[in-house]
Amino acid sequence: MNQNRGSGAAHAFAALMLILAVGIVHAQTMVNRVSFTGTVGQSRIGMTLLINTAGSVVGGHYFYAKYLKDIPLKAGTQGSGIILFEPEGGQFALRFKGNGSEAGKPLNFENSVGMEGRWMKNDSSYPVSLQMEQSSQAPTNARWYQDVTSESDAAFEARVQNFYKAVLVGDRAAAARYVDFPLRINRNGKSRMVNTAALLSAQWNQIFTPACVDAFKAGIPHDLFVRNGQAMLGDGVAWFGPKGAQAINIP
Repeated sequence: MNQNRGSGAAHAFAALMLILAVGIVHAQTMVNRVSFTGTVGQSRIGMTLLINTAGSVVGGHYFYAKYLKDIPLKAGTQGSGIILFEPEGGQFALRFKGNGSEAGKPLNFENSVGMEGRWMKNDSSYPVSLQMEQSSQAPTNARWYQDVTSESDAAFEARVQNFYKAVLVGDRAAAARYVDFPLRINRNGKSRMVNTAALLSAQWNQIFTPACVDAFKAGIPHDLFVRNGQAMLGDGVAWFGPKGAQAINIP
């Protein structure tokens, strides 16, 4: 009888270990996060899709640059084209765009430069053009900015977005609240440091030139590119660390 109890306990322990192992494997399932920027009609959007090892879309979202609010996407038909559905009934019908280097091979997420097609809902239909911006591998449930900060993605992006908005309206005091001083200023191959909020205010017009502000406008402060523990806005006009803006690259 004691042997039966021992055998039952061993089986229960083995089953528990199997469940834990499956859970760990599931939690560590890797996907490619592929991000795009582009337009739906005249509206600027961003899109991030999760691609599994077989090259299929298994999830994702898109957002309008004006609102920066994620709209979930669910994949439908996949092949030479991709159908993506959103919860409120809209859908994307997309096909890959090549750059001529694919040499007759079928286009996919690895050899394309973007996607194009249409967005449709009821009687509405708008052209879609998307340019691929970045692709990175991560666990399915990984935070976007886990290599930058231990705080939530939403908290980190709120800091970036507040700095972005302050720059666009020229609010020097507000912008300074979201800077991790000293702030490095790079221009024409030369660098200098701005050490305080007072200096940032005094040098504002030399830093945030019309070209620099235009570069900020062109950026979208959501789903930012991450490298070496920093997040990049737009085409590198600004870099952010865990405590705020760390560098400005003046065009």
